Amino acid sequence: MTNNPRLICLCLLVFLFSSSQPVFAETNPTTAALGVEVTQKQQVGLSGIFDEIIATNERPFYGLVALMQGGKISYLNTNAYQGALVPTLDSRFMLASQSKMITAALVMQAVADAKFSLDDKITPYLRQAGLAGYDERITLDQLLSHSSGIAPSGKPNRFTPGSDFQYSNLGYQVLAQVLEAVYQQPFTSLVTHFLKRHGINGITAQLGEQTGLLKGIEISSGEPMNYEVQMNLLPGGGMTGSALGLLTYLRALHSGNLLPAVQYQMMTTPRILRPHRWPQLYYGYGVQVNRQELNEYSHSGYLSGYQSLSLSYPEFDTYLVVLENASWPLDDKDKVFGLHDKLRHALRNALILERP
Repeated sequence: MTNNPRLICLCLLVFLFSSSQPVFAETNPTTAALGVEVTQKQQVGLSGIFDEIIATNERPFYGLVALMQGGKISYLNTNAYQGALVPTLDSRFMLASQSKMITAALVMQAVADAKFSLDDKITPYLRQAGLAGYDERITLDQLLSHSSGIAPSGKPNRFTPGSDFQYSNLGYQVLAQVLEAVYQQPFTSLVTHFLKRHGINGITAQLGEQTGLLKGIEISSGEPMNYEVQMNLLPGGGMTGSALGLLTYLRALHSGNLLPAVQYQMMTTPRILRPHRWPQLYYGYGVQVNRQELNEYSHSGYLSGYQSLSLSYPEFDTYLVVLENASWPLDDKDKVFGLHDKLRHALRNALILERP
């Protein structure tokens, strides 16, 4: 089935997983070249807890769970969908809304490059590029934090900009248009050069047909998903990547290797409370922020055929990604999100107990 991003640009928070025996991947040439060591732990402690959560979850898990600690893979669990290829650390998935963390970092780099200020209104940049305008009160800051209330061009804004939270893929599309205007380069080139400059492999921003992906399955229909990515999806949900690529990106971002300190702090500062099943969850710029008991940065993603979660705990040098190449219907949120929540809860508890 070929998906129209205009219809399935759901890029919501999501995640799932299931019963299977854990598979610890052998180190392959790509992984070894990046200096990442995969270690097989005994089924005790956190690894044993993860295994139990996945094995006893109410629905199957198809995809990959990977934990990086100290720059090394300390846990890996994979499961293939009905005899398909078993995912590896280098298998490519649709990243869905994990893409927003990358777009937001590009915006913060543009601030560091003095291309604009986040207090700037978006309209002048769009007019200069000959593009359709939106509510003239909207700022770059509000697009980044999903507080703009942006509506399709020509329609009334959803609310007074800056007064509320409403998740918006359109907002991130407009951010990409502004980046193209100030740099005079295609958004895809900006992403490619940014990642390459920082030595990050395994993440791609590409328009058109997405090839080389681990095939995504929509469970309700059993249909495989094929994606033709357009600019309405790419900045907020259309990038592709591997578990190793995403883990490497997260560690580089949160260890201060991607952005100047000032811009990193701006990106990860809680901006607006996000209504969510997790209590006290705030949104910064392209990243969710939780300050309860420890500093946690996260994002989830959902597209038909793909679900994902990333969790970052920089003070512990610990990063978790869950990439699934199967999606469950969103009308049963407990079923869809339950596994992600359990894995997060277990990891948070383990880190809290690890403190002196």
